[in-house]
Amino acid sequence: MVATSAGATSGGASLRGILSPRVLAMRNNAARRKLRPVIGTLLTMAFWIGCFALFVRGLDYFQTIGDFGPLLTQRLLVLLFVTFAMVLLISNTVSALTTFYLADDVNLLLAAPVDTRLLHHARFIETLISSSWMVLLFGLPAFLAYGVVYEAGPLFYLGTVATLVPFLFIFCAIGVLVTTGLVLLFPAQRARDGLLVLVGLLIGAAFLTARMLRPERLADADGLVGFAAFLVGFGGSPSPFLPTTWAGEVLIPLLGAREGDPLFFLALLVTTAAVLFFASTALVERVFLTAWTRAQQGRIGAGPERRLARFLQTVTRPLPRATGLLLSKDVTIFLRDASQWSQLLLLAALVGIYVFNFRALPTSDGTPLAIVLRDVAAFCNLGLAAFVTTAVSVRFVYPMVSLEGRSWWILRSAPISIPELWWSKFCIGYVPLLLLGQVLVAATNYFLDVGHGLTVVFAITLLPLIAAIVSLGLAFGAAYPRLDTQNAAQIATGFGAILYMVVCLGVITVVCALEAWPVTRLFWTSSKSLPLLRWEPPLIAACFGATFIALAITFEVARRSAHRALARL
Repeated sequence: MVATSAGATSGGASLRGILSPRVLAMRNNAARRKLRPVIGTLLTMAFWIGCFALFVRGLDYFQTIGDFGPLLTQRLLVLLFVTFAMVLLISNTVSALTTFYLADDVNLLLAAPVDTRLLHHARFIETLISSSWMVLLFGLPAFLAYGVVYEAGPLFYLGTVATLVPFLFIFCAIGVLVTTGLVLLFPAQRARDGLLVLVGLLIGAAFLTARMLRPERLADADGLVGFAAFLVGFGGSPSPFLPTTWAGEVLIPLLGAREGDPLFFLALLVTTAAVLFFASTALVERVFLTAWTRAQQGRIGAGPERRLARFLQTVTRPLPRATGLLLSKDVTIFLRDASQWSQLLLLAALVGIYVFNFRALPTSDGTPLAIVLRDVAAFCNLGLAAFVTTAVSVRFVYPMVSLEGRSWWILRSAPISIPELWWSKFCIGYVPLLLLGQVLVAATNYFLDVGHGLTVVFAITLLPLIAAIVSLGLAFGAAYPRLDTQNAAQIATGFGAILYMVVCLGVITVVCALEAWPVTRLFWTSSKSLPLLRWEPPLIAACFGATFIALAITFEVARRSAHRALARL
Protein backbone atom coordinates (compact mmCIF):
# COMPACT_ATOMS: atom_id res chain seq x y z
CA MET A 1 0.00 0.00 0.00
CA VAL A 2 2.77 2.43 0.91
CA ALA A 3 4.62 3.48 -2.18
CA THR A 4 8.16 4.74 -1.96
CA SER A 5 8.43 6.87 -5.04
CA ALA A 6 8.16 10.60 -4.74
CA GLY A 7 6.59 13.01 -7.10
CA ALA A 8 3.77 15.39 -7.64
CA THR A 9 1.48 12.54 -8.61
CA SER A 10 1.13 8.94 -7.49
CA GLY A 11 -1.24 6.34 -8.92
CA GLY A 12 -3.35 9.09 -10.48
CA ALA A 13 -3.40 11.10 -7.20
CA SER A 14 -1.87 14.55 -6.99
CA LEU A 15 -1.26 17.15 -4.30
CA ARG A 16 -4.00 19.26 -5.79
CA GLY A 17 -6.40 16.32 -5.77
CA ILE A 18 -5.74 15.56 -2.07
CA LEU A 19 -6.23 19.18 -1.07
CA SER A 20 -9.23 19.81 -3.31
CA PRO A 21 -11.87 18.48 -0.82
CA ARG A 22 -10.75 21.09 1.75
CA VAL A 23 -10.75 23.86 -0.82
CA LEU A 24 -14.16 22.87 -2.19
CA ALA A 25 -15.62 22.65 1.34
CA MET A 26 -14.36 26.17 2.14
CA ARG A 27 -15.72 27.51 -1.15
CA ASN A 28 -19.12 25.88 -0.62
CA ASN A 29 -19.34 27.21 2.94
CA ALA A 30 -18.53 30.70 1.69
CA ALA A 31 -21.15 30.38 -1.06
CA ARG A 32 -23.86 29.17 1.36
CA ARG A 33 -23.04 31.72 4.04
CA LYS A 34 -22.34 34.87 2.05
CA LEU A 35 -22.73 37.14 5.07
CA ARG A 36 -20.08 35.34 7.10
CA PRO A 37 -17.05 36.30 4.95
CA VAL A 38 -18.21 39.92 4.94
CA ILE A 39 -18.54 40.02 8.75
CA GLY A 40 -15.21 38.24 9.14
CA THR A 41 -13.50 40.70 6.82
CA LEU A 42 -14.93 43.71 8.65
CA LEU A 43 -13.91 42.34 12.05
CA THR A 44 -10.41 41.54 10.75
CA MET A 45 -10.02 45.01 9.32
CA ALA A 46 -11.13 46.59 12.59
CA PHE A 47 -8.65 44.43 14.49
CA TRP A 48 -5.82 45.27 12.10
CA ILE A 49 -6.53 48.99 12.39
CA GLY A 50 -6.47 48.79 16.20
CA CYS A 51 -3.21 46.81 16.25
CA PHE A 52 -1.66 49.12 13.66
CA ALA A 53 -2.52 52.22 15.70
CA LEU A 54 -1.15 50.63 18.89
CA PHE A 55 2.17 49.69 17.30
CA VAL A 56 2.53 53.07 15.60
CA ARG A 57 2.06 54.83 18.94
CA GLY A 58 4.63 52.63 20.67
CA LEU A 59 7.22 52.94 17.89
CA ASP A 60 6.69 56.71 17.69
CA TYR A 61 7.38 56.92 21.42
CA PHE A 62 10.61 54.95 21.00
CA GLN A 63 11.74 57.44 18.35
CA THR A 64 11.59 60.20 20.98
CA ILE A 65 14.12 58.48 23.28
CA GLY A 66 17.12 59.42 21.17
CA ASP A 67 19.96 56.93 21.00
CA PHE A 68 17.87 54.23 22.71
CA GLY A 69 15.23 54.28 19.94
CA PRO A 70 16.94 51.89 17.46
CA LEU A 71 17.91 49.54 20.30
CA LEU A 72 14.35 49.34 21.62
CA THR A 73 13.05 48.81 18.10
CA GLN A 74 15.37 45.85 17.60
CA ARG A 75 14.45 44.31 20.94
CA LEU A 76 10.74 44.74 20.30
CA LEU A 77 11.07 43.08 16.89
CA VAL A 78 12.97 40.14 18.39
CA LEU A 79 10.36 39.92 21.17
CA LEU A 80 7.65 39.68 18.49
CA PHE A 81 9.44 36.86 16.71
CA VAL A 82 10.05 35.00 20.00
CA THR A 83 6.34 35.26 20.84
CA PHE A 84 5.38 34.07 17.35
CA ALA A 85 7.81 31.17 17.63
CA MET A 86 6.25 29.96 20.91
CA VAL A 87 2.73 30.21 19.49
CA LEU A 88 3.74 28.46 16.27
CA LEU A 89 5.52 25.64 18.08
CA ILE A 90 2.48 24.79 20.22
CA SER A 91 -0.17 25.27 17.52
CA ASN A 92 1.76 23.30 14.90
CA THR A 93 2.28 20.39 17.30
CA VAL A 94 -1.43 20.22 18.18
CA SER A 95 -2.55 20.70 14.56
CA ALA A 96 -0.13 18.10 13.21
CA LEU A 97 -1.43 15.56 15.70
CA THR A 98 -4.93 16.01 14.30
CA THR A 99 -4.18 16.38 10.58
CA PHE A 100 -1.58 13.59 10.36
CA TYR A 101 -2.78 10.93 12.80
CA LEU A 102 -6.31 11.60 14.12
CA ALA A 103 -8.22 12.92 11.09
CA ASP A 104 -11.09 10.70 9.91
CA ASP A 105 -10.01 10.76 6.27
CA VAL A 106 -6.47 9.44 6.86
CA ASN A 107 -7.66 5.81 6.66
CA LEU A 108 -9.30 6.57 3.30
CA LEU A 109 -6.07 8.07 1.97
CA LEU A 110 -4.11 5.08 3.24
CA ALA A 111 -6.47 2.75 1.38
CA ALA A 112 -6.08 4.80 -1.80
CA PRO A 113 -3.06 4.60 -4.13
CA VAL A 114 -1.48 7.71 -2.58
CA ASP A 115 2.25 8.02 -2.03
CA THR A 116 3.20 8.61 1.62
CA ARG A 117 5.41 11.50 0.61
CA LEU A 118 2.51 13.12 -1.20
CA LEU A 119 0.33 12.53 1.85
CA HIS A 120 2.96 14.26 4.00
CA HIS A 121 3.09 17.27 1.70
CA ALA A 122 -0.71 17.65 1.73
CA ARG A 123 -0.96 17.34 5.52
CA PHE A 124 2.02 19.65 5.96
CA ILE A 125 0.25 22.37 3.97
CA GLU A 126 -2.94 21.91 6.00
CA THR A 127 -1.00 22.11 9.26
CA LEU A 128 0.91 25.17 8.06
CA ILE A 129 -2.26 27.05 7.13
CA SER A 130 -4.29 26.11 10.21
CA SER A 131 -1.44 27.06 12.57
CA SER A 132 -0.08 30.19 10.91
CA TRP A 133 -3.16 32.33 10.30
CA MET A 134 -3.14 33.69 13.85
CA VAL A 135 0.48 34.80 13.55
CA LEU A 136 -0.27 36.52 10.26
CA LEU A 137 -3.35 38.14 11.79
CA PHE A 138 -1.31 39.66 14.61
CA GLY A 139 1.97 40.12 12.76
CA LEU A 140 1.02 41.91 9.55
CA PRO A 141 -0.21 45.16 11.19
CA ALA A 142 2.91 45.18 13.38
CA PHE A 143 5.28 44.87 10.42
CA LEU A 144 3.25 47.45 8.49
CA ALA A 145 3.60 49.85 11.45
CA TYR A 146 7.37 49.33 11.41
CA GLY A 147 7.47 50.22 7.71
CA VAL A 148 5.34 53.33 8.14
CA VAL A 149 7.18 54.70 11.19
CA TYR A 150 10.63 54.13 9.65
CA GLU A 151 9.43 55.20 6.17
CA ALA A 152 10.89 51.99 4.77
CA GLY A 153 10.97 51.29 1.06
CA PRO A 154 9.45 48.37 -0.89
CA LEU A 155 12.51 46.25 -0.08
CA PHE A 156 11.43 46.05 3.58
CA TYR A 157 7.98 44.72 2.69
CA LEU A 158 9.45 42.20 0.24
CA GLY A 159 11.95 41.20 2.92
CA THR A 160 9.12 40.73 5.44
CA VAL A 161 7.32 38.30 3.14
CA ALA A 162 10.58 36.52 2.31
CA THR A 163 11.32 36.18 6.05
CA LEU A 164 7.89 35.01 7.18
CA VAL A 165 7.60 32.16 4.65
CA PRO A 166 10.69 30.17 5.80
CA PHE A 167 10.03 31.23 9.42
CA LEU A 168 6.58 29.58 9.29
CA PHE A 169 7.98 26.52 7.48
CA ILE A 170 10.63 26.01 10.17
CA PHE A 171 8.20 25.78 13.06
CA CYS A 172 5.67 23.74 11.07
CA ALA A 173 8.38 21.17 10.32
CA ILE A 174 9.47 21.15 13.98
CA GLY A 175 5.82 20.63 14.99
CA VAL A 176 5.48 17.63 12.64
CA LEU A 177 8.72 16.11 13.91
CA VAL A 178 7.73 16.58 17.57
CA THR A 179 4.26 15.17 16.94
CA THR A 180 5.56 12.09 15.17
CA GLY A 181 7.97 11.45 18.03
CA LEU A 182 5.17 11.83 20.60
CA VAL A 183 2.91 9.41 18.71
CA LEU A 184 5.69 6.82 18.56
CA LEU A 185 6.33 7.16 22.30
CA PHE A 186 2.81 7.66 23.68
CA PRO A 187 -0.77 6.81 22.57
CA ALA A 188 -2.02 9.59 20.29
CA GLN A 189 -5.16 10.27 22.32
CA ARG A 190 -3.15 10.64 25.51
CA ALA A 191 -0.59 12.87 23.78
CA ARG A 192 -3.39 15.00 22.36
CA ASP A 193 -5.09 15.31 25.77
CA GLY A 194 -1.79 16.26 27.38
CA LEU A 195 -1.07 18.88 24.74
CA LEU A 196 -4.54 20.37 25.04
CA VAL A 197 -4.21 20.66 28.81
CA LEU A 198 -0.75 22.18 28.39
CA VAL A 199 -2.09 24.70 25.87
CA GLY A 200 -4.96 25.61 28.21
CA LEU A 201 -2.57 26.12 31.11
CA LEU A 202 -0.16 28.20 29.03
CA ILE A 203 -2.86 30.44 27.57
CA GLY A 204 -4.52 30.89 30.96
CA ALA A 205 -1.18 31.71 32.59
CA ALA A 206 -0.36 34.15 29.77
CA PHE A 207 -3.68 35.97 30.21
CA LEU A 208 -3.28 36.18 33.97
CA THR A 209 0.33 37.32 33.72
CA ALA A 210 -0.51 39.98 31.13
CA ARG A 211 -3.33 41.31 33.29
CA MET A 212 -1.31 41.25 36.51
CA LEU A 213 1.30 43.41 34.77
CA ARG A 214 -1.44 46.07 34.55
CA PRO A 215 -0.98 47.17 30.93
CA GLU A 216 -3.16 50.24 31.56
CA ARG A 217 -0.05 51.79 33.10
CA LEU A 218 1.34 52.11 29.55
CA ALA A 219 -1.15 54.93 29.03
CA ASP A 220 1.11 57.27 31.03
CA ALA A 221 4.72 58.18 30.49
CA ASP A 222 6.00 56.31 33.59
CA GLY A 223 4.47 53.07 32.35
CA LEU A 224 6.05 53.40 28.91
CA VAL A 225 9.42 54.10 30.52
CA GLY A 226 9.10 50.87 32.50
CA PHE A 227 8.22 48.93 29.33
CA ALA A 228 11.22 50.47 27.57
CA ALA A 229 13.46 49.37 30.45
CA PHE A 230 12.11 45.83 30.09
CA LEU A 231 12.92 45.82 26.36
CA VAL A 232 16.44 47.05 27.02
CA GLY A 233 17.01 44.08 29.31
CA PHE A 234 15.31 41.60 26.97
CA GLY A 235 17.57 39.71 24.57
CA GLY A 236 20.73 41.56 25.47
CA SER A 237 22.81 38.77 23.95
CA PRO A 238 20.55 36.80 21.57
CA SER A 239 21.67 33.36 20.48
CA PRO A 240 23.07 33.35 16.91
CA PHE A 241 21.61 29.85 16.38
CA LEU A 242 17.91 30.75 16.73
CA PRO A 243 15.60 31.53 13.78
CA THR A 244 14.09 34.38 15.80
CA THR A 245 17.48 36.11 15.83
CA TRP A 246 17.95 35.51 12.08
CA ALA A 247 14.52 36.96 11.29
CA GLY A 248 15.32 40.11 13.25
CA GLU A 249 18.70 40.42 11.57
CA VAL A 250 16.98 40.35 8.17
CA LEU A 251 14.44 43.07 8.86
CA ILE A 252 16.35 45.52 11.10
CA PRO A 253 18.91 46.52 8.41
CA LEU A 254 16.10 46.83 5.87
CA LEU A 255 14.47 49.36 8.20
CA GLY A 256 17.67 51.40 8.21
CA ALA A 257 18.03 51.09 12.01
CA ARG A 258 21.61 49.85 11.65
CA GLU A 259 23.99 48.11 9.28
CA GLY A 260 23.76 44.36 8.73
CA ASP A 261 23.86 41.46 6.30
CA PRO A 262 20.21 40.58 5.64
CA LEU A 263 20.94 38.25 2.70
CA PHE A 264 23.13 36.01 4.86
CA PHE A 265 20.51 35.62 7.57
CA LEU A 266 17.75 35.16 5.00
CA ALA A 267 19.82 32.36 3.48
CA LEU A 268 20.09 30.80 6.95
CA LEU A 269 16.32 30.89 7.31
CA VAL A 270 15.66 29.42 3.86
CA THR A 271 18.23 26.63 4.11
CA THR A 272 17.12 25.69 7.65
CA ALA A 273 13.49 25.57 6.52
CA ALA A 274 14.46 23.35 3.58
CA VAL A 275 16.50 20.97 5.74
CA LEU A 276 13.75 20.65 8.35
CA PHE A 277 11.11 20.13 5.66
CA PHE A 278 13.09 17.30 4.07
CA ALA A 279 13.78 15.83 7.52
CA SER A 280 10.06 15.90 8.27
CA THR A 281 9.33 14.27 4.92
CA ALA A 282 11.91 11.52 5.44
CA LEU A 283 10.76 10.72 8.99
CA VAL A 284 7.04 10.65 8.16
CA GLU A 285 7.68 8.62 5.01
CA ARG A 286 9.59 6.03 7.03
CA VAL A 287 7.39 5.67 10.13
CA PHE A 288 3.98 7.01 9.13
CA LEU A 289 2.17 3.65 8.95
CA THR A 290 3.60 2.56 12.33
CA ALA A 291 2.80 5.90 13.96
CA TRP A 292 -0.74 6.00 12.53
CA THR A 293 -1.38 2.43 13.72
CA ARG A 294 -0.26 3.33 17.25
CA ALA A 295 -2.43 6.44 17.10
CA GLN A 296 -5.55 4.26 16.75
CA GLN A 297 -5.00 2.76 20.19
CA GLY A 298 -7.97 3.40 22.47
CA ARG A 299 -8.08 4.24 26.12
CA ILE A 300 -6.63 1.68 28.52
CA GLY A 301 -7.99 1.11 31.98
CA ALA A 302 -11.60 1.52 33.07
CA GLY A 303 -11.03 2.37 36.75
CA PRO A 304 -11.71 6.14 36.52
CA GLU A 305 -14.65 5.48 34.17
CA ARG A 306 -16.25 3.11 36.69
CA ARG A 307 -15.79 5.54 39.57
CA LEU A 308 -17.31 8.33 37.46
CA ALA A 309 -20.24 6.08 36.50
CA ARG A 310 -20.93 5.25 40.17
CA PHE A 311 -20.72 8.95 41.12
CA LEU A 312 -23.11 10.01 38.34
CA GLN A 313 -25.50 7.20 39.22
CA THR A 314 -25.67 8.52 42.77
CA VAL A 315 -26.06 12.14 41.73
CA THR A 316 -28.79 11.49 39.13
CA ARG A 317 -30.80 9.06 41.27
CA PRO A 318 -33.43 11.68 42.27
CA LEU A 319 -34.06 12.56 38.59
CA PRO A 320 -36.40 10.71 36.20
CA ARG A 321 -34.66 7.69 34.68
CA ALA A 322 -34.41 8.99 31.11
CA THR A 323 -33.26 12.43 32.20
CA GLY A 324 -30.69 10.97 34.58
CA LEU A 325 -29.28 8.65 31.91
CA LEU A 326 -28.99 11.48 29.39
CA LEU A 327 -27.34 13.68 32.01
CA SER A 328 -24.82 10.93 32.81
CA LYS A 329 -24.10 10.43 29.09
CA ASP A 330 -23.43 14.11 28.42
CA VAL A 331 -21.26 14.58 31.52
CA THR A 332 -19.23 11.46 30.69
CA ILE A 333 -18.64 12.57 27.09
CA PHE A 334 -17.68 16.04 28.29
CA LEU A 335 -15.12 14.70 30.75
CA ARG A 336 -13.71 12.21 28.20
CA ASP A 337 -12.99 14.94 25.65
CA ALA A 338 -9.97 16.96 26.76
CA SER A 339 -10.70 19.59 24.12
CA GLN A 340 -13.91 20.32 26.06
CA TRP A 341 -12.93 20.30 29.72
CA SER A 342 -9.49 21.84 29.12
CA GLN A 343 -11.35 25.00 28.13
CA LEU A 344 -12.32 25.29 31.78
CA LEU A 345 -8.71 26.24 32.53
CA LEU A 346 -8.99 29.19 30.18
CA LEU A 347 -12.39 30.02 31.64
CA ALA A 348 -10.92 30.08 35.15
CA ALA A 349 -8.23 32.50 33.97
CA LEU A 350 -10.82 34.80 32.39
CA VAL A 351 -12.93 34.76 35.55
CA GLY A 352 -9.84 35.66 37.56
CA ILE A 353 -9.13 38.57 35.21
CA TYR A 354 -12.75 39.72 35.44
CA VAL A 355 -12.67 39.82 39.23
CA PHE A 356 -9.21 41.41 39.25
CA ASN A 357 -10.46 44.22 36.99
CA PHE A 358 -13.03 45.19 39.61
CA ARG A 359 -10.49 44.86 42.40
CA ALA A 360 -8.07 47.15 40.52
CA LEU A 361 -10.62 49.97 40.22
CA PRO A 362 -9.56 53.02 42.30
CA THR A 363 -12.71 53.10 44.46
CA SER A 364 -11.26 53.04 47.97
CA ASP A 365 -9.70 56.52 48.33
CA GLY A 366 -13.01 58.12 49.45
CA THR A 367 -12.99 60.89 46.82
CA PRO A 368 -16.27 61.87 45.07
CA LEU A 369 -14.89 60.49 41.79
CA ALA A 370 -14.12 57.15 43.45
CA ILE A 371 -17.63 56.96 44.94
CA VAL A 372 -19.24 57.68 41.55
CA LEU A 373 -16.97 55.11 39.89
CA ARG A 374 -17.94 52.49 42.47
CA ASP A 375 -21.67 53.18 41.98
CA VAL A 376 -21.40 52.96 38.19
CA ALA A 377 -19.40 49.74 38.40
CA ALA A 378 -21.94 48.25 40.79
CA PHE A 379 -24.85 49.10 38.48
CA CYS A 380 -23.02 47.66 35.45
CA ASN A 381 -22.04 44.52 37.33
CA LEU A 382 -25.29 42.70 36.62
CA GLY A 383 -25.04 43.27 32.86
CA LEU A 384 -21.33 42.42 32.74
CA ALA A 385 -21.80 39.20 34.72
CA ALA A 386 -24.66 38.19 32.42
CA PHE A 387 -22.53 39.01 29.37
CA VAL A 388 -19.67 36.83 30.64
CA THR A 389 -22.16 34.04 31.31
CA THR A 390 -23.50 34.39 27.75
CA ALA A 391 -19.99 34.18 26.31
CA VAL A 392 -19.42 30.96 28.22
CA SER A 393 -22.81 29.66 27.13
CA VAL A 394 -21.90 30.18 23.47
CA ARG A 395 -18.92 27.91 23.98
CA PHE A 396 -20.57 25.18 26.05
CA VAL A 397 -24.40 25.30 25.68
CA TYR A 398 -24.89 26.35 22.05
CA PRO A 399 -22.86 23.39 20.62
CA MET A 400 -24.67 20.77 22.77
CA VAL A 401 -27.08 19.65 20.05
CA SER A 402 -24.46 19.70 17.29
CA LEU A 403 -22.06 17.60 19.37
CA GLU A 404 -24.52 14.71 19.25
CA GLY A 405 -23.23 14.34 15.68
CA ARG A 406 -23.69 10.95 14.08
CA SER A 407 -25.25 9.48 17.22
CA TRP A 408 -28.27 11.76 16.97
CA TRP A 409 -30.31 8.98 15.29
CA ILE A 410 -29.78 6.80 18.39
CA LEU A 411 -31.45 9.40 20.60
CA ARG A 412 -34.31 9.89 18.14
CA SER A 413 -34.96 6.15 17.85
CA ALA A 414 -34.74 5.59 21.63
CA PRO A 415 -37.88 5.79 23.80
CA ILE A 416 -36.96 9.29 24.95
CA SER A 417 -39.22 12.24 24.40
CA ILE A 418 -38.03 15.61 23.14
CA PRO A 419 -38.90 17.35 26.46
CA GLU A 420 -36.81 14.81 28.41
CA LEU A 421 -33.90 15.37 26.06
CA TRP A 422 -34.26 19.14 26.34
CA TRP A 423 -34.45 19.15 30.15
CA SER A 424 -31.34 17.00 30.46
CA LYS A 425 -29.31 19.43 28.35
CA PHE A 426 -30.86 22.41 30.13
CA CYS A 427 -29.80 21.08 33.54
CA ILE A 428 -26.24 20.47 32.33
CA GLY A 429 -25.97 24.05 31.10
CA TYR A 430 -28.01 25.87 33.74
CA VAL A 431 -26.48 24.64 37.00
CA PRO A 432 -22.80 25.47 36.28
CA LEU A 433 -23.63 28.74 34.52
CA LEU A 434 -25.81 29.84 37.42
CA LEU A 435 -22.99 29.03 39.82
CA LEU A 436 -20.57 31.02 37.64
CA GLY A 437 -22.87 34.06 37.50
CA GLN A 438 -23.47 34.04 41.26
CA VAL A 439 -19.75 33.79 42.01
CA LEU A 440 -18.98 36.68 39.66
CA VAL A 441 -21.60 38.96 41.21
CA ALA A 442 -20.74 38.06 44.80
CA ALA A 443 -16.97 38.42 44.34
CA THR A 444 -17.09 41.71 42.43
CA ASN A 445 -19.65 43.26 44.78
CA TYR A 446 -17.42 42.26 47.69
CA PHE A 447 -14.41 44.08 46.19
CA LEU A 448 -16.60 47.10 45.40
CA ASP A 449 -17.88 47.10 49.00
CA VAL A 450 -21.49 46.99 47.83
CA GLY A 451 -24.22 46.23 50.36
CA HIS A 452 -25.66 42.75 50.79
CA GLY A 453 -29.12 43.91 49.70
CA LEU A 454 -27.98 44.83 46.20
CA THR A 455 -26.05 41.58 45.91
CA VAL A 456 -29.18 39.62 46.82
CA VAL A 457 -31.21 41.54 44.21
CA PHE A 458 -28.66 40.73 41.50
CA ALA A 459 -28.45 37.09 42.61
CA ILE A 460 -32.25 36.69 42.39
CA THR A 461 -32.32 38.38 38.98
CA LEU A 462 -29.70 35.99 37.65
CA LEU A 463 -31.93 32.98 38.37
CA PRO A 464 -34.41 33.62 35.51
CA LEU A 465 -31.92 35.56 33.39
CA ILE A 466 -29.46 32.66 33.09
CA ALA A 467 -32.37 30.25 32.57
CA ALA A 468 -33.44 32.38 29.58
CA ILE A 469 -29.85 32.50 28.27
CA VAL A 470 -29.49 28.71 28.44
CA SER A 471 -32.90 28.17 26.87
CA LEU A 472 -31.98 30.52 24.01
CA GLY A 473 -28.68 28.67 23.56
CA LEU A 474 -30.47 25.35 23.10
CA ALA A 475 -33.01 26.94 20.73
CA PHE A 476 -30.37 28.51 18.47
CA GLY A 477 -28.15 25.44 18.70
CA ALA A 478 -31.05 23.26 17.49
CA ALA A 479 -32.04 25.76 14.78
CA TYR A 480 -28.48 25.99 13.39
CA PRO A 481 -27.06 22.49 13.96
CA ARG A 482 -23.69 21.38 12.65
CA LEU A 483 -23.85 17.64 13.12
CA ASP A 484 -20.92 17.06 10.75
CA THR A 485 -18.25 18.42 13.10
CA GLN A 486 -17.07 17.49 16.59
CA ASN A 487 -15.08 20.67 17.12
CA ALA A 488 -17.05 22.71 19.66
CA ALA A 489 -14.89 25.79 19.10
CA GLN A 490 -15.70 25.70 15.38
CA ILE A 491 -19.41 25.27 16.10
CA ALA A 492 -19.37 28.29 18.42
CA THR A 493 -18.12 30.56 15.61
CA GLY A 494 -21.05 29.87 13.27
CA PHE A 495 -23.69 32.31 12.10
CA GLY A 496 -26.24 30.91 14.55
CA ALA A 497 -23.84 31.58 17.43
CA ILE A 498 -23.53 35.22 16.36
CA LEU A 499 -27.33 35.57 16.26
CA TYR A 500 -27.53 33.93 19.67
CA MET A 501 -25.08 36.43 21.11
CA VAL A 502 -26.97 39.36 19.61
CA VAL A 503 -30.33 38.15 20.99
CA CYS A 504 -28.83 37.52 24.44
CA LEU A 505 -27.32 41.01 24.49
CA GLY A 506 -30.77 42.37 23.67
CA VAL A 507 -32.33 40.44 26.56
CA ILE A 508 -29.60 41.61 28.96
CA THR A 509 -30.12 45.21 27.85
CA VAL A 510 -33.86 44.97 28.48
CA VAL A 511 -33.29 43.52 31.96
CA CYS A 512 -30.78 46.23 32.86
CA ALA A 513 -33.13 48.92 31.57
CA LEU A 514 -36.07 47.58 33.59
CA GLU A 515 -34.02 47.30 36.81
CA ALA A 516 -31.92 50.46 36.47
CA TRP A 517 -34.32 52.82 38.23
CA PRO A 518 -35.48 50.51 41.09
CA VAL A 519 -31.92 49.37 41.79
CA THR A 520 -30.73 52.98 41.81
CA ARG A 521 -33.41 54.00 44.27
CA LEU A 522 -32.80 51.03 46.56
CA PHE A 523 -29.06 51.62 46.46
CA TRP A 524 -29.20 55.33 47.24
CA THR A 525 -31.85 55.11 49.94
CA SER A 526 -30.02 52.29 51.70
CA SER A 527 -26.63 54.03 51.49
CA LYS A 528 -28.12 57.31 52.81
CA SER A 529 -30.43 55.57 55.33
CA LEU A 530 -33.44 57.31 53.78
CA PRO A 531 -36.97 55.86 53.43
CA LEU A 532 -38.64 55.33 50.08
CA LEU A 533 -41.42 57.67 49.03
CA ARG A 534 -44.96 56.35 49.38
CA TRP A 535 -45.50 55.75 45.65
CA GLU A 536 -42.12 54.15 45.02
CA PRO A 537 -42.54 50.60 46.47
CA PRO A 538 -45.43 49.64 44.12
CA LEU A 539 -43.55 51.02 41.12
CA ILE A 540 -40.37 49.20 42.12
CA ALA A 541 -42.32 45.95 42.51
CA ALA A 542 -43.88 46.51 39.06
CA CYS A 543 -40.42 46.94 37.48
CA PHE A 544 -39.12 43.74 39.02
CA GLY A 545 -42.35 41.96 38.07
CA ALA A 546 -42.01 43.15 34.46
CA THR A 547 -38.44 41.85 34.43
CA PHE A 548 -39.45 38.39 35.56
CA ILE A 549 -42.41 38.26 33.14
CA ALA A 550 -40.15 39.25 30.22
CA LEU A 551 -37.61 36.59 31.15
CA ALA A 552 -40.31 33.94 31.64
CA ILE A 553 -41.73 34.69 28.17
CA THR A 554 -38.24 34.51 26.65
CA PHE A 555 -37.55 31.21 28.38
CA GLU A 556 -40.83 29.64 27.26
CA VAL A 557 -40.63 30.87 23.65
CA ALA A 558 -37.08 29.57 23.35
CA ARG A 559 -38.01 26.23 24.92
CA ARG A 560 -40.88 25.66 22.48
CA SER A 561 -38.71 26.74 19.53
CA ALA A 562 -36.04 24.27 20.62
CA HIS A 563 -38.62 21.47 20.84
CA ARG A 564 -39.81 22.15 17.29
CA ALA A 565 -36.26 22.38 15.93
CA LEU A 566 -35.21 19.15 17.69
CA ALA A 567 -38.25 17.35 16.27
CA ARG A 568 -37.26 18.41 12.74
CA LEU A 569 -33.69 17.07 13.02
